[in-house]
Amino acid sequence: MNFEKIMQALHEIFDPSLPQLAPGDTASTRRALEVLYGPDLGVLDDAGEGFTALDIGCGNGRQTLRLAAELKRPVLATDNWQPYLDELNRRAQEQGVADLVETHCADMAKLDFGGRTFDLVWAEGSAFVMGMREALDAWRRFVNPGGALGFTELTWFEPGAPDECREFMQGEYPPMTDEAANLAMLEEFGWEPVGQFRLPESAWTEKFHAPLEKRLETFVPSEDGPEYEAMLRMACEEGPNYRKYSRWYGYTFFLARFRG
Repeated sequence: MNFEKIMQALHEIFDPSLPQLAPGDTASTRRALEVLYGPDLGVLDDAGEGFTALDIGCGNGRQTLRLAAELKRPVLATDNWQPYLDELNRRAQEQGVADLVETHCADMAKLDFGGRTFDLVWAEGSAFVMGMREALDAWRRFVNPGGALGFTELTWFEPGAPDECREFMQGEYPPMTDEAANLAMLEEFGWEPVGQFRLPESAWTEKFHAPLEKRLETFVPSEDGPEYEAMLRMACEEGPNYRKYSRWYGYTFFLARFRG
C-alpha cells in the first residue's frame, strides 16, 4: 500500500475538529505533572521563567493546552500535520494561552532544534509512531540534565490475552510489551523512572472512542482504495476491541528524569 495514501486516509478520518486524537484526559495530564512536580506544582517556582516544555506528536493539542495552563510556562508543540497545529493555535487563542504555545511542523523522527533543549519532554499517545526504544534514545538530545519526561505507551497489563486481542494489537503496534520491559528500557537509555499509572478506561471510551465513532457514522472518504479501507477498518474496530479486552492492555503513563 502507498504510505502517502495511508496518511491521507488517516488525516481524513482523524480530523482536526475531533476533541482529541488519542486516549487521554486532562485529569491524567495533571496527575502526571503532580508526580513530577508535586501536588501544587510549586517546585516550578524554583525553575524560574526559563523553564520550557516540548510536546512531541501533539496532534490538535488537548494535552498541550493543559500543559500551558498548568505550568504557566512556554510549550513548544510539534506535529507533522499542519492542520492539527492550526487547530491547536486556534484553541490556544480561544483558551487564552496563545502567548505560551509555539508550534513547529516536523516529522518527530527528524526533529532538530539546533541544540535547543528543554526542561520537560512530553508525548501523550505518540511514542508508538517511532517505537518506544527509538523514542527514548532520540529524546535524550532534547532534555536538560535532570529534566523530566512524561509519556503514555501502549502496554500489556497482564499475560494471557485472548488470541483475537493479541492478533489485533500485533497489527496495531507490533513492538508492544509490558510495563516491566518498558521501565527497563527507560533505565537502559539513561532515564530514571519516578512514577507510573494506567489511564482510566474513560480516557479511551468517553474521551477518544465516543467522538471518533460518532464521526464515523457519517464519514465518507474522499476516494476509494486499499489504504482507505485499511484505515477505516482500524478506526472502526479499535473501540470495540478495547471495550472487549481492556483488562489486558491500555496506556500506561510513564514519568522519568534524565540522568544526563
